[in-house]
Amino acid sequence: MKKIIALLFAAGLSLGVAHTPAKASNFDLGALSADTSGFVANFGSNITTFTDTIAFSLAGVSNALVGSIEDLNNIFGQVVDSFNFSLDLFKVGDDTTLGHYTDATGTGISFNYADLAAGDYFFRITGDSSPKGNAYNYHFNVKVTETPIPPALLLFGTALGGMGFAAYRKRKAAAQA
Repeated sequence: MKKIIALLFAAGLSLGVAHTPAKASNFDLGALSADTSGFVANFGSNITTFTDTIAFSLAGVSNALVGSIEDLNNIFGQVVDSFNFSLDLFKVGDDTTLGHYTDATGTGISFNYADLAAGDYFFRITGDSSPKGNAYNYHFNVKVTETPIPPALLLFGTALGGMGFAAYRKRKAAAQA
């Protein structure tokens, strides 16, 4: 019995040594304005994968959320590299991706999301890295425009009035004929 326990313990240790650790970073950028930039770095020994989360919120309807992620090969004198970049956008509370972008080379990803409602969102960025870690720059550009209600109502009212006036003239012309 002792031999079986010792053998199971040794097998568990060997699995633990063979396991490659993952690294994760979590950021909350708050409410995004027009331009937001920064960088993410994951350092350590024998890092082979990473999963980073960048949370943010939009105060209004976004016509476009465009941006990019670019791999950094050297940071603070440390040689690092990323490959198999993958980026997904999620609305908080919903696990359905709003769009998936990927780049197997790890050089970078450019993305464009259109017509996002106001609310809380997060990017999930995953990939593989060199054994010493990875680093990348990110850049987000948000274009938020809100349709002012009074001019929209004025335009709608003018269109309805024009159609009503055209119908009135058509009916008057038919009555005179």
